[in-house]
Amino acid sequence: MLIINEELLAIDQAIEYLVSYFLKLPEVENYRLKRQKFENDRELQEQLFAFQKLKDSYDTAKAYEAFRPDVRELKRQVLRMKRQIDLNEVVIGYRRAEFDLQTILANLGEEIAQAVSNQIFIDTGLPLAPHKPHHKKGDTNIKEKMSHD
Repeated sequence: MLIINEELLAIDQAIEYLVSYFLKLPEVENYRLKRQKFENDRELQEQLFAFQKLKDSYDTAKAYEAFRPDVRELKRQVLRMKRQIDLNEVVIGYRRAEFDLQTILANLGEEIAQAVSNQIFIDTGLPLAPHKPHHKKGDTNIKEKMSHD
């Protein structure tokens, strides 16, 4: 059962302040601009729609790739179109802005977790971030580890 007290209200206010501060960051504004540019680029949206149709066609036919040579060509077309989309300047800018925002959120999550306990691991999902180490034999969770200390 959740007990509402002064500490909970203080945490709630701190969260509101944090969200307000976060939304004012230049990276958030950059992300919004890049997303808007991405969504409003008519040519890119048409390309994405065509790509999705082509990919759906390939997904339907890929089970028969060994028997139908035209499916291999369809796969090549999908890969070519994907590369073309990936190299689009608008897509690159949008992904970069998304990554910058994800980095800030990951760092924030890690700082909050470390304030509670250094035993808490936050999987940031970032490509070069440390990953959770493999479990060692013995303690399987925080409670067991704390009972040994």
